[in-house]
Amino acid sequence: MVLAAGVAVAIAAIGTAAYFGYQTYTGDNTPTSLPGPLPSVDVQAPQPSDSVLSEPTPMTTTVLDSEQTDPKKLTLKEAFAQQRVSVGGRAYTRAKVDITAQCEKVAVGTFATALKRQKCGRVLRATYVDSKQRYAVTTGIAVFPTKAAAVAADKKKNLGNTVWFRGLAGGAGSGADKADISGGYAAGLVWGRYIVFSFATYSDGHTPNSKEKDLGAVSGAFRDYTAHVIEKRVTG
Repeated sequence: MVLAAGVAVAIAAIGTAAYFGYQTYTGDNTPTSLPGPLPSVDVQAPQPSDSVLSEPTPMTTTVLDSEQTDPKKLTLKEAFAQQRVSVGGRAYTRAKVDITAQCEKVAVGTFATALKRQKCGRVLRATYVDSKQRYAVTTGIAVFPTKAAAVAADKKKNLGNTVWFRGLAGGAGSGADKADISGGYAAGLVWGRYIVFSFATYSDGHTPNSKEKDLGAVSGAFRDYTAHVIEKRVTG
């Protein structure tokens, strides 16, 4: 299944965005750059072409649009079962996991208010650190009653001003102890009634400068990795 690219944005701990990168997919899977900031992109399977009869029928994911059709409660075990994972060609170890029904407590500003207003039911987060302790990445999933609620909440984010989910810090010596105060790259997407997100930082806590672009790829890879948790709700 093809995942549409979401948003990857560099943000300081306090400050403005240094880099914006938005892409989505057209019906024929051709990546198309879109001008200007957009909400996190809805994930949809490509539509079949009438002229290409050999392509398989795309997977229907509308079951994810409501808790009425997708009633199973998302758990930490389902989302973050593995202590060690491989993402983007690197090995990572889980430093900390967290789940809360008080979604607004793990977000910032008007975005936090929107999570509460749109009846976010829970936010699940995990922070991973690579084997060299260069990167600390918080990734997670926010759960809403409907797709419309997830989209409405997502529109209230402002990544340039760090109005987004908070990083989840690990313990001292974990390599993730500064994940909640570091600048880094955020990435996210809306898929059905879920917001999938990631925030990649440097373990030493420094905010990336204009020449340091590696965090964008790290964050995007974790967003896509975590999105597979939602995909499995359809594929089993």
